[in-house]
Amino acid sequence: MDNIRTMLFCGLLLATLAGAAAPSFEKVPDEARIALKGTRGKPTSTGLVFVNGHYLKPPYIMARYGTAIFVNNVQVTDQVVPWRSFLATQPGAAPAAAPAPAPAAPAKKATAIDDLFDDAPAAAEKPAAESTPAAGANSSFELNARAKQLLKRINDQRTALNRRLRNGETCFFGKSYARVDVPQRLGRDLIAVLPEAMRDAADGADLYNRMRAKGFVFLNAKLCADLIENRVDYTELVERRKKLKEEEDLQKMLNGRQGIMP
Repeated sequence: MDNIRTMLFCGLLLATLAGAAAPSFEKVPDEARIALKGTRGKPTSTGLVFVNGHYLKPPYIMARYGTAIFVNNVQVTDQVVPWRSFLATQPGAAPAAAPAPAPAAPAKKATAIDDLFDDAPAAAEKPAAESTPAAGANSSFELNARAKQLLKRINDQRTALNRRLRNGETCFFGKSYARVDVPQRLGRDLIAVLPEAMRDAADGADLYNRMRAKGFVFLNAKLCADLIENRVDYTELVERRKKLKEEEDLQKMLNGRQGIMP
């Protein structure tokens, strides 16, 4: 019992330190929030979301605020299109300091254990952590045709991510690595072993080796290090796994009853 308490204490300490030093995504300028407003999807309780190794509990609301994507008011991407690219669309604007970036690098898709919105427009909701922008800032911004094309790129990414969650996928977002998308069935295999592996691993390297030994090679070393820094989340994952199993059992029972109905 003392060993378990010591381990949990160390895990809490690691999580606290990680929270202070965790890499943060590129901040969305306040002017972008005002000018571009936001869109968000309907809440969904399917799928799983990790951000820099921290597990977010459902229900999930996938939203765009300004130029980045958020889940439950937690920013999960850098600016998908930099605000300076939007400013360059305005009449009389000087050329952008840098060209608009190509679409974000595709996420690593976990397709096998070996290899591994419905849109609902809404006014932008400002996450509590953000400062209040100055009144009237950027009031002259015009959402012209060029700006709308850039905005569509961001909205399309949010919609696609929302669809992944509604399909039951597991998404690992990280500042230091490309997003990893895990299909529903493989995600169930993953959550069957990940909580205990997070609990028992000595460090990120140990977790990385444990998961590779079980065939989950799509979890890279940095992602595993992030998971260990959020080790205490394993208890929430155990609860989530239990609920998923109950939901699957209930669905099987309902399907069985439908099969014997005259």
